[in-house]
Amino acid sequence: MILARLSKAFREQNWFAVAVEFIIVIAGVVIGFQITEWRGEQANREAEQIYLARLYRDMEQSVCQVRYEQRGVNNWNTRARATLDALLLNDPDAIDDTGFELVASTRIQTGSPFRATLNELVNGGQVNLISNPVLRAQIAETDALLTSLAEYIQILVNAQGTFLSEVHSRLRPTPGNTYDITYDFEALAQDEQFLNSLGHALRITNANINWLGDMADAAERLRVAVGEELGRDVSDGPECPEQGRRS
Repeated sequence: MILARLSKAFREQNWFAVAVEFIIVIAGVVIGFQITEWRGEQANREAEQIYLARLYRDMEQSVCQVRYEQRGVNNWNTRARATLDALLLNDPDAIDDTGFELVASTRIQTGSPFRATLNELVNGGQVNLISNPVLRAQIAETDALLTSLAEYIQILVNAQGTFLSEVHSRLRPTPGNTYDITYDFEALAQDEQFLNSLGHALRITNANINWLGDMADAAERLRVAVGEELGRDVSDGPECPEQGRRS
C-alpha cells in the first residue's frame, strides 16, 4: 500500500507526498523498535524480580545453614578444649564428657551456602539483568568472597590431616556405643605429641569457626540488600529451622 502510494507520488513528482510517506515509514520503524525494546525491558524486569526472589531465598537459607554448621563446630571445639585443659592440668575430675568430643572437634566444616542462583547470575552471565549497579556489584563481590572462603577452609582441611592420626590413634570406641570414646587419661596427660596435636587441631577448627562466620555474614549482607531491593522487611533476620539444610 505504502509502496503503491510512493510510486504514484514519484510518477506525479509530488515530493511533498513522497516526504510524508517516508516520514510515515520511518516513524513506523522507530515505533516498532521502541515497542520491541519496551517489551524486552519488561521481560528483563520480570526476570530480574524472579532472580532476586530466588537469590533472597538462597541467602536466607545460606545464613541458616552456615550458622548451624558454625554452631556445631563451635560446640565440639568448646567441649574438646575443656577436655584438653583437664589433661594439661592433670585433673581427671574436670572431665564430664564422653570422649567423642576429641574426635568430632577435629572435623572441618567446609560450609554449605546455597549458591545456585549466584552461580546462574555470575557464571551464567545473567548478572546484568540486575538494574541496581550497587546491588549488581555486591552480588559479584559476595560470589567471589564465598569462593575465597571455601578455598581458605579447604586449606584447613589439608592442614588438619597432619594431626588427625596423632589424636585419633590414642582413642578407642566404647563397646556398645561408637559415640562414646575411652582412653587412658594418665597416659594422654603425659603424651606431649598427643597434647600438641590436639592443640593444633583445635586452633585449626577455631579458624574454621571464624571463616564460617565470615561466610554467613556475607550471605546475610546480601540477603538484606536483596530484601531491601524487593521492598521486604529484613529487620528480623531469616526464620531458620531447628536443624540444618532445608529440603
